[in-house]
Amino acid sequence: MRQSRWIVIAFFILSCSSATLVSSSPYSVIVRTNRDAYVEGEYVEISGFIMDQENRSISTFVQIAVLTPENVSLLVDTIHSDSDGYFFTILTLPLNASLGTYLVVAAAEGPTAHSTFKVALNSITCHLNASTVYVPDKAVLVYGYAYPARCVELQLEFSQNNEDWRPIADIFANSSGYYNYDWTAPGEDGNYSVRASFVGVTSPPANLRVFMKESTMIWVSPTSFAAYVGKTMNIEGTLNSTSKNATITIQYRSPQGTFNHTMQASPDGVFSDTFKPDVEGIWTISASWPGDALNLPATSMNIQLTVGPPPPTNLFLSAVAVEDVVVLALLARQVVKKRRAGRH
Repeated sequence: MRQSRWIVIAFFILSCSSATLVSSSPYSVIVRTNRDAYVEGEYVEISGFIMDQENRSISTFVQIAVLTPENVSLLVDTIHSDSDGYFFTILTLPLNASLGTYLVVAAAEGPTAHSTFKVALNSITCHLNASTVYVPDKAVLVYGYAYPARCVELQLEFSQNNEDWRPIADIFANSSGYYNYDWTAPGEDGNYSVRASFVGVTSPPANLRVFMKESTMIWVSPTSFAAYVGKTMNIEGTLNSTSKNATITIQYRSPQGTFNHTMQASPDGVFSDTFKPDVEGIWTISASWPGDALNLPATSMNIQLTVGPPPPTNLFLSAVAVEDVVVLALLARQVVKKRRAGRH
């Protein structure tokens, strides 16, 4: 077997050496295949370029040979490069092609050029970008490689406890065999598996643990509904969740605009705030929190608060009291005058 390989290579070297005796400018050869790996029965595209010592394209004859992993000649061919120095040929792999690394040899004048490719069985991998997910949550990335296949259609499936496999999607791998897909995990607690397959080849499963987020509720209320402009109002609320020290946002909406206050709830979910209304009218108050890895977000019901004008000041009341005394005195004086006039 080794002897046949060296016979082919020796033939190329002798051919190039004899050509070199005729020409003082040996050629350089570049040879390659369109992929690095194939399956049995596929086409292998072999191509390359020929240039002289001054990197000028050369149109000449090129000898091509392909040797199997057992060093058996699978192809011996002579082709001609075009005016751009480019040459091309196709090898059809046998349906029973040996698995392993194949050697491609190309020669014109000068040293031989070599390239390799592999013949392998189809295989596919499947991975997830997370092993645990809390639902509802962002999508899980399913990704992997098909090898040595390229641009093939793949089937993605999932199962709970490796039973009753159900379809996720049919997608295509790219020219490198890579694929990816954003998958929304099932909305039910449990252990899940995801796999990829094509042409009878199935990947080992990738495992995922799914947890459902807990629903939460939040309440908020003022300690008093007697509100007027300038009066400090106390707001209290409660969040029922498993979260500790949750971040709470209270939103105040007045007839002239909206503003937020943010605070931390206690480990028991209790929180409080104060604000001072600055305009009359109907105010709306609500509380919310964004949730976390284990809990869903929540928003309270809207609480309406009617804010009235500020009450009179003490100075104003004093002025009113003095004015009332003067008025009463004048009225009394008028009464006295009328009584005297009646006696006369």
